[in-house]
Amino acid sequence: MRMILCSVALLALGGCTATVPVAGETADGEKFTGTFSTPGDGRGGGALALSGDKGAVCDGRWQLDADRLGSIVVVCEDGRTGTAELSVRETPGTMRGMLGGKLFKGTFDDPTLAVGK
Repeated sequence: MRMILCSVALLALGGCTATVPVAGETADGEKFTGTFSTPGDGRGGGALALSGDKGAVCDGRWQLDADRLGSIVVVCEDGRTGTAELSVRETPGTMRGMLGGKLFKGTFDDPTLAVGK
């Protein structure tokens, strides 16, 4: 019985996530697209998945605080890493930071609006 309850709880939690689109570009013109996975309430943080137009595959974590500011940490399969500051005080949300030693900037949809999608 306990196993069934745990399985049902996991299925219910799996249904409480959504994704929002993310797009970014490095200073040398490499373009990235992907998603932020969001928890059911759209707050807090979640997973990041990015793919570059030159074949890079990256993942990471993002987080937002109550002031609608936050950060991401990115790790790419080709060894590049990066961080960026996030803000959803504007529409679309913005990210600015570094990826692999190059300036990186981008936009993303507000994760708080993804609830119920």
